[in-house]
Amino acid sequence: MRRLWTHLVVCTALVGALLAVGANPSTASSERQEAVYSYGSHARQKMDAYWHTSSSAQPAIVILHGGYWYEDSGWATWSRTFADQGYAVFSVDYRLNFDAAWPAQRNDAISALGWIRSNASKFDLDPDRIVLLGSSAGGQIATAVGTYGAGADRVSGVVALSPVASPYRAWNDGNHDTSTAKERKVRDNAAILARCFPDPADTDTSMHPSCWGTWKDMVVKNRASGTDDAPMYLIHSVGDFVSPQHSLDLEAAEEVDHDMPSDGVTVEITPDSSAHGGALLDAPGMPEKVLAWIDAQV
Repeated sequence: MRRLWTHLVVCTALVGALLAVGANPSTASSERQEAVYSYGSHARQKMDAYWHTSSSAQPAIVILHGGYWYEDSGWATWSRTFADQGYAVFSVDYRLNFDAAWPAQRNDAISALGWIRSNASKFDLDPDRIVLLGSSAGGQIATAVGTYGAGADRVSGVVALSPVASPYRAWNDGNHDTSTAKERKVRDNAAILARCFPDPADTDTSMHPSCWGTWKDMVVKNRASGTDDAPMYLIHSVGDFVSPQHSLDLEAAEEVDHDMPSDGVTVEITPDSSAHGGALLDAPGMPEKVLAWIDAQV
């Protein structure tokens, strides 16, 4: 099991000056293209695509935004940055918790991946070299996709920033007198996502889906299966309101309970910070580390 407690290297480079890590340098001279596509019939089933034409098939990064499963968060700046490093990038919207209950969000992400693969030639991308990047609630969806069935056949890897890998843990963390407003917001929106409060006794399926079954399915570690799952790079800050324990529990489930290799799940906890989700990429050196990890997978 590997846990990386790192001191960040001081770096003054601007985002636009990130060093390419070998994804596809041939894209540098082509103009970046941007377009919006639908991968389903629902208004939320859309994606923003960013890519450069390329003489060789390039890898892809598929981004799943955060926002408590309840709202959007913008990823246009980072999408353009990643595209300019030689990746076809897709920032995917999915049905929010008031649109549809779980597992609609996981299904949407899988459908979006299917659409991207079917249209790979449009973006000069290699459909066998796709990495998911999810933030917060989007990190829960991304890790859920990477562990659902043969996740390793679906994506080459998963990067998750502050993933709410256990909505049940988030429910409990938000249920104390000392819980913060953000912890309570995660708790409340997890209940909306499930359409019920977590009740271990509610397992009846004669009149409605099992409430407890839904909560169990939302907890990513419950689908851990070891080598069938995609490799994961999970990042939190030490003061993250989504506790690093979400990711440490997932790491243990994969590597201890299901014999995934010790480098199958890497958990990094950045010190001296309370950054959350996409804000983790603002730390000096972190974008380079994330891109280096992605490049190693693709």
